[in-house]
Amino acid sequence: MKLTSGLFFALIAGILASISSVMAATVPFNQNLIINGDAESDIGSATGAVIGPVTGFTTTGNFTVTKYGATVSSGDFPALTSPGPVDRGLNFFSGGPSNAASSAYQLIDVASVASSIDLGSTRYQLSGFLGGFSSQSDHAVLTANFLNSQDAPIGIGSIGPVWNGDRNNVTGLLERTTDGIVPVGTRSIEIRLALTRTAGSYNDGYADNLTLKLTPVPLPAAALLFVPGLLGIGLLASRKRL
Repeated sequence: MKLTSGLFFALIAGILASISSVMAATVPFNQNLIINGDAESDIGSATGAVIGPVTGFTTTGNFTVTKYGATVSSGDFPALTSPGPVDRGLNFFSGGPSNAASSAYQLIDVASVASSIDLGSTRYQLSGFLGGFSSQSDHAVLTANFLNSQDAPIGIGSIGPVWNGDRNNVTGLLERTTDGIVPVGTRSIEIRLALTRTAGSYNDGYADNLTLKLTPVPLPAAALLFVPGLLGIGLLASRKRL
């Protein structure tokens, strides 16, 4: 079967449309997908008490939002001058009073960029500031669970914990980050922040500025050169028929 010029250029148009559809699916790319990842959507507690529902998250235990500079009888929470984000706001997440473990999670729908994900051409970056109190080893772990269309886990990325030794036994938060390729077949990402108490009466696992960003991987140069190559072949074929 001969490839007519009409069919050839229709093929080229189809290839270009496919590439464009992948490259155009950029609405959620390069943006933080975690709602209220900076803990600034709520009024933080000045004593570390439970404030009630936390915007954007489903919580367990006494997970709460605390103000920088909050104080309790057992000691001070991180202050605005403590180790932590340079661009911190007023608040951070803490584990809350009288519980050994608390957590918060949210589910992020990424089906709108399925075409990019299923080409294996989408990277993720998970980052946040994690920490704790003084010489205690209370800590925080942030996890991204990649789920398929049946909500089954197909991959995981995590940061933390930051131990008291990492902080030189100073109250505060340190930045941690990880990245990788979003697993093919991912349709949603569950973000879970787990805060754990190991000493004292308060769960001093701390976290702030949590981010999850997706970034499209640039198409290889060879793939971009593929289309001009096909165009050249098409022109040669047209000349031979003349």
